[in-house]
Amino acid sequence: MTVTVMRRKSIAGILLAVVLTVCGCAGNRENSPSDAAIEAPAALVVKAAPVRAQEWIVAISVSGSLRSQSMVEVKVEVGGRLIATHFEEGSSIQKGQLLAEMDTANYQLAYNQARAVLGVAEAGLERVRVMLEHARREKERADNLVRTGGITQKDHEAALTNVKDADTQVHLAEAQIEQARAALSIAEKALRDCRILAPAAGRVQRKYFHEGSLLVPGSSICSLVDNTRLEFECNLPSYQLSEVRPGQAAFFTTPTWGERRFEGRVHSINPVIESESRAVRLIVKIANPGEELRSGMFAGGDIEVRRQAGALVIPRSAFMANQSGRTSGSVYVVEGGFARRRAAEVVDSRRDALWVRNGVNAGELVIVEIGPALKDGSAVRVAGNSTEVK
Repeated sequence: MTVTVMRRKSIAGILLAVVLTVCGCAGNRENSPSDAAIEAPAALVVKAAPVRAQEWIVAISVSGSLRSQSMVEVKVEVGGRLIATHFEEGSSIQKGQLLAEMDTANYQLAYNQARAVLGVAEAGLERVRVMLEHARREKERADNLVRTGGITQKDHEAALTNVKDADTQVHLAEAQIEQARAALSIAEKALRDCRILAPAAGRVQRKYFHEGSLLVPGSSICSLVDNTRLEFECNLPSYQLSEVRPGQAAFFTTPTWGERRFEGRVHSINPVIESESRAVRLIVKIANPGEELRSGMFAGGDIEVRRQAGALVIPRSAFMANQSGRTSGSVYVVEGGFARRRAAEVVDSRRDALWVRNGVNAGELVIVEIGPALKDGSAVRVAGNSTEVK
């Protein structure tokens, strides 16, 4: 009896478990994906910028050094003791300004001697002129006497000889005067050269000697550099030579002044291409009245060769270069809420922007932050703080 009751309880428990299992399966079938719509994947949030149609300045990058158009070594023309200097390194100098003075004692004596020699020569000229006048009067008297037979022909010829000799003495005295005047001019110049004047304007780059130094002719006492007129000397690859002309604008920066831009004009292009580098030397002239720039500074910049209207410009970060080259690649364009990959080609570039052709149109949005999740056909949503092309 007891065994029968236990069997009945076991059967009831099994039936209860089956019922619960069936009910649970039924409940799971109600929430099964096969019976409900599959949710669409979330759109990628991307940053984008519009394609701008704008004027593009085509430029050639160059780099090189600045140098002064006027660098002068100031040298003494006479030897002697340097007794005074009126400048220091860095001093601003005007053309004609007194820079230094040499001891004038010896040169003053030489000048005085030359003046005395000139005085002697002038006195000698007066003496021979008197002799010439006397010889002429004697010749006239001899001419009258020879006609009347008062003197012999020999005496008459002697009178003629005296005139010629006196005339020669006059010419000799005049030549001696010219010689004395030249010697005086030399002595006078040497005396003036004891005062060393600036041959050009500029700043003193270096001072070589101080007061008390004994100098020989040709010694340099200082060097002057004019930073108000500079040249930007750079090398241009020969394959870009056809686009550069004198008069084109050049804009450049220096490490000293950071992002501050300076302007110059292409002045000259060397007629010879260097065989080793296959480059040509280019000179850009720069006005620098404030002297912010200094000779010897390194500079880098661009020469503006032409302007292109209606260029399609995108941010550099929107372009994906192909492995085959840096000018061919692709961009992602936002089209109807999806990212579409298009082939594009770079025409020119600058620091943060590219001029491209093919693949984009003005006003379209290009994606500027390209991650691994972005694919052709991906659903995208443009973030509110999209970037702009500058």
